[in-house]
Amino acid sequence: MRNLSVDERKLLIIQGFDILAASLAGIFVTVFFFAHGDLRVTTLYNIAAFASMTFFLGSSGLLLRYFSSGTLMKVSLVAGSLFYLLLFFLKDQSISYVIPLGILSGFSGGIFWATYNLNQYILSHSGNRISYFGWGGAIFNLANGMGPALGGLIITVVSKTSLGVMNGYLMLFFLVALINGITICIIGKLPSHDDLQFSYHHIWQNRRSKRWKLVLGQNAALGLYDVAIGTVTGILLYVILKNEAVLGLVLTTASLFGMVASLYAIPLLKKHPSAFWIGSVGSAVSIILFALYQSPMGVWLFIIISGFTAPMLSNKLSTVYFGALDEAKGGWQQKYHLLLERDIVLGIFRTMSYIGLFVLLGFGSEIQLAKSWLLLLPIMPILIGFLIKKSITSQNDVLDTTS
Repeated sequence: MRNLSVDERKLLIIQGFDILAASLAGIFVTVFFFAHGDLRVTTLYNIAAFASMTFFLGSSGLLLRYFSSGTLMKVSLVAGSLFYLLLFFLKDQSISYVIPLGILSGFSGGIFWATYNLNQYILSHSGNRISYFGWGGAIFNLANGMGPALGGLIITVVSKTSLGVMNGYLMLFFLVALINGITICIIGKLPSHDDLQFSYHHIWQNRRSKRWKLVLGQNAALGLYDVAIGTVTGILLYVILKNEAVLGLVLTTASLFGMVASLYAIPLLKKHPSAFWIGSVGSAVSIILFALYQSPMGVWLFIIISGFTAPMLSNKLSTVYFGALDEAKGGWQQKYHLLLERDIVLGIFRTMSYIGLFVLLGFGSEIQLAKSWLLLLPIMPILIGFLIKKSITSQNDVLDTTS
C-alpha cells in the first residue's frame, strides 16, 4: 500500500469501516426479515431500498451544488445509523415497515456511494488504479469477512442467554449504528474540490461513444445479478447451515479468500490483462454448482471458487470504467454526468432484478424457485467478460462531454 497516496489510503479506510458496518448486519438484516416474514418480504425491502438508492444517486448532482461531498457523506451515515436504530426499537414489527425502512436505507446508500465515488475518481491516480482497486478489494473483503463471523457470534452468544435470539439481533443492529458514528469522525475533512459544472441536460445531450456504451452495458449486466444473488444465496446458506454463527463463519471464510485473490489480482492483471476471464468463468461455475448442490459440499465449492476468482473480474470492471472516464474531454468537473449515468444504470437494473425475483416467488415454493432462479444467472458474468473484452479492443474514440 506504500505506493498509494495519503488521500487514497484515507478513502480506503472510510470504505473499510463502511463495509465493516454493512457486513456486520447486512446478511442478518436479510435473515431477520426472512425469519419474521418470508423471502418475498426480504425482496420487497430490497426493491424499496434500491429504487430509493437509484433516485438519490440521481439527485446527488443537485445536492452537490449546495453541499460539500464530505458533508453529504456524513449525512448518509447518520441516515444509516437511524435505519439500524429503527430496527432496534421496532423489533419484529419492522416487517410492517419494510418499504419506509428500505427507502431510508436507499437514501443512505445512494448519497454515500455518490459522494464516495466522486472522491474516489478525483483522488485516485489514473496510472495506479490496478493497485488502488486491488487494495480496495482486499480491504473490502477483509472488512466484509470480519463482519459476518462477528455478527453471527454476537447473535449466537446472546441467544444462549436469557435475552434470547431477538435481542441478539437487536444488540447487533445497535452496534452497527455506533460504528457508523465512528466512521463520521474518521471522515473528518476531505480534501476540498472545485464545484461541479453539472446539468441534467448533460445526460440527455451526451453523445456516447461505443466504449462508454459498452461500460454502461457491463454495469447493466452486473446490476441484474450482483446484489440479488447475495440476498438469495444468503437465505439459502442460512437454510442449509441453520445457525447464525456458522453462517457468519462461512461468509467470513469466503471474504478472506476474496482478500487474497484481490491482492493477487494486482500483479496478475498487470502482467496478463485478460486474466479477468478467470473471474468471469469462475463466477459462473460457482453459481451453477451452488444451485445444483444445496449441501455443505455445494457451499464450500461456491465460496472457494467465487472467492478466489471473482476479484479478477471486479478489479477489471472498475479499471475499465474509470479508464473510459479518463478518456472523456475536460476535467472531472465536466464528467459528473458520466458517473451519474453509470450509477443510475446500475441502480435501475439492480431494482429490476429484485422486481423480477419478487414476481417469480409468487408462483410456488419460494426456496425451490430461488434455487431455479440461480440457474439463470451464470450468463451474466460471462456476458460482462465479453463486454469488457469488446471495450478493450474497441477504438479509443473520445467521449464528447460537451453539451
